[in-house]
Amino acid sequence: MDTTKDIDLKELLEIIVKKWWLIILLTIIGFGSAYFVSTKYITPIYEAKTVLYIGSEDSSLGSIGISLGQLEANSQLLVDYKQIALTRLVINEVMKNTGYNISYDNFQNNIVIENISGSRLFTVGFKNPDPATAKLISDELAKQLTVAASQIVGVQNIRILDQSSVPQTPVSPNILLNTVVGGALGLLVAFIIIVIMFALKDTVKNEEDIEKLIGISVLGSIPEFKGEAK
Repeated sequence: MDTTKDIDLKELLEIIVKKWWLIILLTIIGFGSAYFVSTKYITPIYEAKTVLYIGSEDSSLGSIGISLGQLEANSQLLVDYKQIALTRLVINEVMKNTGYNISYDNFQNNIVIENISGSRLFTVGFKNPDPATAKLISDELAKQLTVAASQIVGVQNIRILDQSSVPQTPVSPNILLNTVVGGALGLLVAFIIIVIMFALKDTVKNEEDIEKLIGISVLGSIPEFKGEAK
């Protein structure tokens, strides 16, 4: 005889419907908690980006007719320049000229270098809680990169095309995403609680419950009489 309680999906669904208020409540709490933490306890981070251009040493910005070999060479140079920007040679010079002093590792972690697809342009960016500082560091970093590239690579084929502007919108935290995730977690917790309540529910209400519990058909039942008290 198997006395294991089988999962009755219909009964579970009924409990979920009855506990609709719990689902809504925990979902709202999840939304609200994530929004509150994201706006009150997570420091906004801003990112400024300076645009640079890679060309041949004797080319102008408007030059055309770039060969496939030149494009491949520029692609390799971009990889080299990304690594040069992360060196102590560049970072120490940036910190000296801007007065912004943090550890070398932290400075590296806040540098963002991205190439612009399909072009010889790339961006050098810096992330900081202060948007003005982010702009200052980004522009100085781009400047020192051009100097270091000239010294190390030996050619002057990199130049600043467009200086950064003071960022107005933080890149993190993503309040919308955090809020949605918080709501989803609240919803998940509500369903987990309901499933636990269903698993612990062992009340016998009728003949069907007895049959499910002991696996034997009920032959009869004793009716409940409500007599007058004497």
